[in-house]
Amino acid sequence: MQGFVAEPIASQSTHFMDIKYSLLYFTWKLTELWGCIFVSFAVVRMQKMKSPDLKGMQFHNQRERESRTNPDIDPDRAHFNYDLLHQEKIDYNKQVKAIIESQKVSERKTRKDAVLVNELLVTSDRKFFDGLDPAEQKRFFEESYKLFSERYGKQNIAYATVHNDEKTPHMHLGVVPMRDGKLQGKNIFNRQELQWMQEEFPKHMQSVGFEVERGIASDRKHIEMSRFKALTLNEEIKTLEKETEVLRNALTASKKVDELQVSKPSLFDRNHVKLPVEDFEALKARAKATEAIESTIEAHEKRFDDMVDNVIASDRKLDQEKTKTAQLQKENSGLKKENLELQKENKTLKSQLNVLMEFAKSQLEKFKEWQKERQQEKEKNIARKRDQELER
Repeated sequence: MQGFVAEPIASQSTHFMDIKYSLLYFTWKLTELWGCIFVSFAVVRMQKMKSPDLKGMQFHNQRERESRTNPDIDPDRAHFNYDLLHQEKIDYNKQVKAIIESQKVSERKTRKDAVLVNELLVTSDRKFFDGLDPAEQKRFFEESYKLFSERYGKQNIAYATVHNDEKTPHMHLGVVPMRDGKLQGKNIFNRQELQWMQEEFPKHMQSVGFEVERGIASDRKHIEMSRFKALTLNEEIKTLEKETEVLRNALTASKKVDELQVSKPSLFDRNHVKLPVEDFEALKARAKATEAIESTIEAHEKRFDDMVDNVIASDRKLDQEKTKTAQLQKENSGLKKENLELQKENKTLKSQLNVLMEFAKSQLEKFKEWQKERQQEKEKNIARKRDQELER
């Protein structure tokens, strides 16, 4: 078969004109890059909730009230939400109390400041869920529930609510930290357990067919929701940057192929790679097809810019929340100081009041004694007058 020889390109292109990087090898690498799939990350975040927090979490999870703080919620998609445990809405306080009472061994009341629920927020990045059909997406959350319910006990799971009405699907899994008949949140969800969670969750999901890797670590002190969303977007941005880099490399390689010139065969030129015409044209056509990558890169860059804007907005919102929290803490500190001063003043007033009460009491006793003496003296005078009249 007649063959043509590809002349070497400039020195910067020798990476695929070298024997190791022949056109055949380049095409294989191009196919590999084009078909490369970047694995998404698994996310599980833990939040502690005490008694005052349950009602608010119930309102949020079950969409019982319109949210004024979460702009990501789309009310028109609320009907896509579901709970893996309950068909109807539940009362979180009653549900949690029932779980505690069914296992409690002590007669003592639960402390008011006790952690009643450790809520796990389970999710991945948006691109991951975009690649799943509804059945596979539900299986993702079912497998997550299976892992954690076996770990912490099915009897201790209060709810498993999946939200599909926000930008990224996620599940709120409520775990009542009961062990040996009592609440043990600190012992159950210690540092070692959080480490286990971050390592075993992605491993389990991989074992059941989901391509995820270890993602954002759970913070023992609870990551604020705005920061959590910002971190999630940052992870997506990193993945997007990798994809864009691969696409740019593929596009550059495609343009280099266009620069190839065809020359006559040379039997003794070892600096050229010899290929059949059909193979060369096929390789060139295949490489040219990557010109469509340009539009893909533009789309990636636009999405990247949007994500950066979202991260900036999330950070700005977080800063505002921190500022507001700092102001509230300052006000709270001032109120505490004022309260202490009032308590001190109240104590002083009580002490003074006690002194006055004792004084008034003593004066009352003296008055009663004086009144009694007056009465006795009056009676004596009356008796004396009577005796004098009788003597006359």
